[in-house]
Amino acid sequence: MRNLILIVCLLIGLFPCSFSAFQPYEVRLYSQIEILPSKFELSDYDWRWLGEKQELAIGVYAPNNPPFDLVLESGIYKGISADSIMTIMRNLGLRFKIIYYPDRDMALQGLLSGKIDMLADDGKRQRNESYGFLKSAPYIPDYPVLISRKAAMSNKHPIPHGARIATVQGYPSNEWIKKYFPDAKIERFPLPQNALSSVAFGENDYFLGRMIVANFLLERHYATTLSTAEIFSNENIGPVFLFHPKNAQLKRTVDIILSSISLAQHDIIFHHWSSKPDLWALKQSVVFTQKEIDWLKQHNELKVVINSLNAPFTFFDSQKQFHGLSADILNLIHFKTNINFKVIEASSEKDEIALLKKNKGDFIASITKNSRNDKELLFTRPYVLPPFVLIVRDTPLAHKKIAQTAKLAITPDNAIHDWLTKNYPQVELIEAKDTYTALQMVNEGKVDGTIENLISAHYMIDRYFRSRLKISEQLSEDTAYISFAVGRDQPELYSILDKAIASIPPRDISVLTNKWLGSPDVKMDTWTVYRTEFYTLACIATILIITSLIWNYYLHREIRLRKYTQKRLQEQAIFLETLYNGTPVPIYVIDKSGTIINSNSAWESFFSPDNENIKQLSLTSQQHPLSTIYQELHSLFDEPNRLVSPPKRYQIKNRMGERVIVHQAVAYRDNQGNISGLICSWQDITEHEQLLIELSSARQRAEHASQTKSNFLAIMSHEIRTHISAIIGLLELAATNKNQQDDITESIQIPYESALSLMGLIGDILDMAKIESGKLELVPEWVKSNELATPVVRLFEGLAKQKGISLHYHLNAIHPDEIYIDVFRLRQVISNLLNNAIKFTSEGTIEVIINYLPQNHEENILRIIISDTGMGIEENRQELIFSPYTQAESSSKHKGTGLGLAICKQLISMMNGTITLYSQLGHGTQFLIDIPVKHRKNTRVSLPTLYKTTKNNKRLRILAVDDHPANRLLLVRQLTRFGHHVTEAKSGKQALELWKKNAIDIVITDCNMPDIDGLELTRQLREISPQTLIIIGLTADARQEERQRCIEAGMDDCLFKPLRLSQIEALLLRCTLQQIEEDTEEPIPPMLNSLINLDALMQLTQDDQQLLNKLLQTSLQENIEDIQQAERLFEKQDWLNLAHYCHRLEGSSQIIGAKKIALECKLLEEYFLTGNTSDEVILQFNQTMRSIKTLNQAIEIYITMPLQR
Repeated sequence: MRNLILIVCLLIGLFPCSFSAFQPYEVRLYSQIEILPSKFELSDYDWRWLGEKQELAIGVYAPNNPPFDLVLESGIYKGISADSIMTIMRNLGLRFKIIYYPDRDMALQGLLSGKIDMLADDGKRQRNESYGFLKSAPYIPDYPVLISRKAAMSNKHPIPHGARIATVQGYPSNEWIKKYFPDAKIERFPLPQNALSSVAFGENDYFLGRMIVANFLLERHYATTLSTAEIFSNENIGPVFLFHPKNAQLKRTVDIILSSISLAQHDIIFHHWSSKPDLWALKQSVVFTQKEIDWLKQHNELKVVINSLNAPFTFFDSQKQFHGLSADILNLIHFKTNINFKVIEASSEKDEIALLKKNKGDFIASITKNSRNDKELLFTRPYVLPPFVLIVRDTPLAHKKIAQTAKLAITPDNAIHDWLTKNYPQVELIEAKDTYTALQMVNEGKVDGTIENLISAHYMIDRYFRSRLKISEQLSEDTAYISFAVGRDQPELYSILDKAIASIPPRDISVLTNKWLGSPDVKMDTWTVYRTEFYTLACIATILIITSLIWNYYLHREIRLRKYTQKRLQEQAIFLETLYNGTPVPIYVIDKSGTIINSNSAWESFFSPDNENIKQLSLTSQQHPLSTIYQELHSLFDEPNRLVSPPKRYQIKNRMGERVIVHQAVAYRDNQGNISGLICSWQDITEHEQLLIELSSARQRAEHASQTKSNFLAIMSHEIRTHISAIIGLLELAATNKNQQDDITESIQIPYESALSLMGLIGDILDMAKIESGKLELVPEWVKSNELATPVVRLFEGLAKQKGISLHYHLNAIHPDEIYIDVFRLRQVISNLLNNAIKFTSEGTIEVIINYLPQNHEENILRIIISDTGMGIEENRQELIFSPYTQAESSSKHKGTGLGLAICKQLISMMNGTITLYSQLGHGTQFLIDIPVKHRKNTRVSLPTLYKTTKNNKRLRILAVDDHPANRLLLVRQLTRFGHHVTEAKSGKQALELWKKNAIDIVITDCNMPDIDGLELTRQLREISPQTLIIIGLTADARQEERQRCIEAGMDDCLFKPLRLSQIEALLLRCTLQQIEEDTEEPIPPMLNSLINLDALMQLTQDDQQLLNKLLQTSLQENIEDIQQAERLFEKQDWLNLAHYCHRLEGSSQIIGAKKIALECKLLEEYFLTGNTSDEVILQFNQTMRSIKTLNQAIEIYITMPLQR
C-alpha cells in the first residue's frame, strides 16, 4: 500500500519526496485563472490601513493537499488556495509573499509571532485552537461527501449495519460520523489517497471526506471504480484564512472581498482543477410547484426503464452495474432533487414502451423521438442532440456515401428510418435487432453500412470495431432527439424531469458527453447481445453431448452386460454341474426311445461297478433294473398336458441287493414345444423305511408302557382314595365335633392332617404324571379379580393362626373386573406356595399381594407375590428347587415328595407366565409370579344357582349309594350332620329298588361299583325319572376325564373323594335351592353386587370384610324399621311424615351405593312434600318399597352366606 501511494504521488507531482523537517521558506505563487472584477466597498480607514501595509505575508504548510495546496520541488505554489489568494490580492491591489512551513503547528506559531499576517488553512485538522485565532468565511464552498464503489447510479440507500468507513486523520470527528452512521467501523488514514484506495480495493466500504479533494482524486485515479454516493450539503467545511486575534481589520477586509466574489469566479477556480460537474452548484435546488412536490412525496423511488443494449447511453457492464451518459445525468438529477431511481431492464424500444403501459416503469431514460412514438409518449427537452452518421467498413473499397450503398442495416426503433425510406428508396433496409448486431453485419460484409447517432457510433467503434469500421458521412441536418420520455398520463413526472434537465448546466452535460465520446474504461456487457445465439448453440451442443454420452453409456452398458452375462453363464454352468453331480440323489435323462442320454455321478455310483453296461442298455430292455419304472413313465410321452410324474415307491436291485426308492420324473420340451424326453431322479429310502419300522415298534412299546403306568396310577389312586377317604371323613367328623374334649380333638387332629398330606401326595403324583404325558390341559374361564385368591387365603387362615403366624392378603385397589384364566390351577399354585410358606415358617408373617400391571386395552400382567419370614433356601439349592422330587436341605425334616414346586412351575409355564424365586437362608423366601391375562368389565348379571340362598331351611331326602361299607358309613354321617334324612344302598340294584319305594330328592352314588355302577345307575334313573332329580357322583379316580364321563352319563355333578364337610355343605345348599325353585314360584333374590356398587364399598372399607358386614347390617336394620313406618304412614295418608321417611331411606341407600333406589326415594320425597298423591305416585311408592325389600334380602344373603362372596 505504501509503495502504491508513493507511485501515485510521484506521478501527479503533488508533494515533495521527503517529509523531513525543514525551515520555513518563501515560495512563488503560480495561478493561470482568469480573474473577474468584483464589486465591493471598503471604508477609508480600511484603504489607509492597506496603504500603510503595502505587503502581506501569507503562510501555507506541508504536506500537500491537492487540489488546495501544491508546492512543487521548484518552489512553485499552486492550487485552489493559490488561485483564491491571487483573486483576493488582485482585488486589494497589495503585494504579498508566500511562506511555506513544514507543518501546521509551526505555521500557527508563525501567525502567533507576527511573522505572517494570515494563514491559508484547508481545514484538514478541525481542532479547537487555544490561541483564539480569527477565521474568515470559506474562500470556496466545500461539503462532506460519502464515496462508495461504483454503483448503477447514485441512489440513497441505507448504510448496512457495521459498515466500514475510511477517512483521514483529524476530520471528520468520530462524534460526527457516529451521528449519521452509529454502527459504522471507522478506520483513519494519513492521506485521502490512502483512504480512497482502501475503498477501491475492497478493504473498506465507504470513504467520508471533503467533496473537492474526493472529486479531484476520483477524476484522476478512480473514475471507473468509485462514485459519489451522498453530499452532506448542510455543513460547509470549505477552507478558510486564519488571522491573529489583533488582526481583526484584515480579517474584515478579506471577508468583504470573499463575499464579493461571483459564482462565475468560483466556477472558474473549480473547473480549473476539475472537469467533473460542479456538484456544489448542483446542490442549488430545483423549484417545483406544490403539486409536483406532493407527487414526489407519493413516489419515493422512480422506476426508470432502460435499454441495456443502447450504449453508451444505457448499458450494463460485466458486473451488471448500470452505466452510460443517461446514468450520469440521472446521477446529477439525484444530487439536485434527492430523487431515487430503480432500474428496470428492457431489450428494445418496443419493450420499454410496453413496460410503461403496464405501469412496470415510470419513465424511459434514453429514447430517440420519432413519428411513431411521439403519439404514445411525452418527451422532455433533449439532453443531447447528436447527428446521424453512416458507418462502413474501414477499407479503401468501402462506400463513402449513402447513395452508393445497396444494403443498410438499421434497428427497428431508429428515428431516421422514415427519412431513409423517403430519400433513398433504392436502398434495401435490413433490420437488425440492436446497434451491436447492425455493426457486426457491416463488419461481416452482410450489408454495406448502418446508420447510428454520432455518440453511439464513436463509442461502439472505439470499443469493439476499432480499425475495422469507420464513420464515412454525416446525414442530413436532422439530429437524434435523445431525452427522457414518460407516459402521456404522467404530466407531473414530465414536468419534474424536464425541470431537472433544465437545471443542469449545459457545460456539465457537455463534459459528460465528451467523457463517453472519449475512451472511458467501461465496456458494455456483450452477453446481452449474444445470449440468444449462445443459448441456441449451447442447447444444440448440450443435446449433442448428451446424445453422445447416452450412446456411449449405452455401448458401455451393453459391453458390461455382455461380460456380466458371460460371467453369469459360466457361473451358472459351474453351478449346474455342481448341482447335477454334487447332489447325492441319482439323476438321469432319457429320450423317447428309452435311451439314457445323461446321468450324474450319484446314478453311476448306485449301479457301480456295472454302471457302464447298464447305461448302454435301453430302458425298454427287460434286463435293465429300471425297465418296470419306464413302462409306467412312457405314458408321459402320450399326454403332453401331463408333464410331471408324481413321486412313487418302487423296488429295484443293485449290487447291495433289494433297494426301496421313491422315483419321480418330469418331461422337457424342445424348441418346437414337443416333449423330447424325461428328467428322472429317485431317493433311496431303504434305511428310512427300516428306521420307521423300528420307530413304530418303539412307539407302540412306549405308548403301552405309558398306558400301563397311567392305568396303574389311576388304579392305585382309586384304591388308596377309596380307603383313605373314609379315614379322612371320619377323622374330620371327630375333629369338628364340638362336644369332644380338647385333648381328644388334638389327638384326632394329627392323624387327620397326616391323611390330608397323603391325599395331597397322591394328587401331586397324578398331576406330575399328566404333565409328563402331556395330558394336562388348562380350562380357562372368566373369574372376578376379587375372587381369585380369597378362597385359598381364607382356607389357610386357620392353619396360620394355629402356628401363630400372621397371614396378610392385599389386592391392589385398581384392578380389572374379570380376568380369563384357569382359576382352579392358579389356586392350586397359590395353595401349594401358601402351604410351603406356612410349613417352613415358625414365626413372623406371610404376605400375599396381587397386582395388575397394565399392558394394553385387552391384556394385563397378573403379578402374585407370596413372601414369608421363614427359614429360607440355600443359594446352591435354589436352581434345583423347581425340579421334580427335589427339596431344600433345610426342609429335610419336613415330609414331602418335592413335586409341589415342579408342578407349580409347569402350570405357570402352561399359562405363558414366569415364576421367580428370591430367598436368603434365615431371612425368608419370596415367590414372584407374572402371568399375561385378558381382562374385561364384569358381565355377570345374576348369581349362579349353586350360590343362591333363601330363608327356608328344607330337610332333604337323600339316597346314599356305595358298595364300600366304611365310605357309605362316612357319607351317611356327613349328611346327617347337616340334619337331612339319608337312606343307604350298598349296590346300584338296591338303589333302584329303594328309589322306587321312597320319595328321594337327591341321589349320591359311588361311580365304581360291581354289578350296576354309578354311571349305569344314572342312565337308568334318567330314563324313568324326571329331570328334576338331582344325581351326584362320587369317585376316587381324581382325573378330569372321569368326571366328564359322569356328566355325560347324566349326573348333575361329580365330586372326588374324600369329601370335606365344606364341600358337602355347599352341595346340600345348592340342592336345597334347586328344590325350592321347583316347589315355589317365589323368585330368588338377586346378587347384592347387581343392586349396589359392592367393589366401591370394599375399597371404602379397605377390604375389611367385618367392617363391611357391620355397615350392611346397620343399613339393613334401619331399612326394615323405616319401611314399617313408611307403610304405616302411607295407610294413614300422613304425607309430610311419609316424605321424612322417604328422605331417610334415600340417605341409607346413598351410603351403600344403591343409586337407583336413592333416586326413586328422592322423587317420592318431593311428590309427598308438594302434596302430589296421584295414582302414578302411589304406584311408584309400592314399586320402591318392593325394591328396598329385595335389597334387604340381598344384604341378608350376603351377610349370612359367605359363599355368595
